[in-house]
Amino acid sequence: MRIQKLTAFVMAAVCIGCFAGCEKKNDKKTSDKGSAGGSAADASAPVIGGEELSGDNFKEEDYRNKVIEMIKDAPVAETQSELGSVGEITEPEAGSEEAELGNYRLSDSGVKLYYDENEYPTELMLTLERYFTSFPAADYTTYTSCIFPSYIEKMEKFLSDEYDYDLKTSFSKQCSGLAEQMKGDYKVTRIKVEPAEQHEEGKDNVDSYLSTLDDVFGSGYSDSVKSDSDDLIDACFYVMGEDSNGKESMLVSGYEIIFAVKDGKYYTFG
Repeated sequence: MRIQKLTAFVMAAVCIGCFAGCEKKNDKKTSDKGSAGGSAADASAPVIGGEELSGDNFKEEDYRNKVIEMIKDAPVAETQSELGSVGEITEPEAGSEEAELGNYRLSDSGVKLYYDENEYPTELMLTLERYFTSFPAADYTTYTSCIFPSYIEKMEKFLSDEYDYDLKTSFSKQCSGLAEQMKGDYKVTRIKVEPAEQHEEGKDNVDSYLSTLDDVFGSGYSDSVKSDSDDLIDACFYVMGEDSNGKESMLVSGYEIIFAVKDGKYYTFG
């Protein structure tokens, strides 16, 4: 298995601003279910570009400029706010396209979450939901609330030294890159998390993942993350979204992610 890392997504965003710059897992499971079940979320899509930057009129640079304007005064989050809750397990109707995706829980914000609660805590899923819904909403403060605190400081310095811009610029590239996939404003509809395959025999996935951060931030960063975390959790995730015309499609398929647990809260890196 080729290594799939959210770090690769961040570095792709630094360079070209989209997920397409990262390697992808072999297509399987939810990766081809772009139209399954129709509209999945009750909440309306956030409006950033509107009709003027939708469909054939979408221009990634113009969209990114709107994001930059929206977040220019947004602060870094000081703490994580309450995550909300999920409903009971829902089993889709047998024989439906949606049934192929499996059972899910509906979050307060209307996103369908697919996960084994014996493997991954609900708080982890809600943190991942909050992380990804920050992109269509261009909500920089919420985004930073989901990021491991020391990562923000390290990435700010790295971006300044190597690219002469800041984390807000990187975030705006991530926002506009995802919007480009959807050709305008969109909403997150489904998130699935499952165990990641071991990608190097005899080596822990977490160690492999964190070693890439040492490559970016310098030797010793991974050790500081380990010492500052109560636990580190490895997973693979998929995200689906719905565009302004109600068409649902895959946003992210089969990427690996690491969560750091600290004081009962979950954080990621990217």
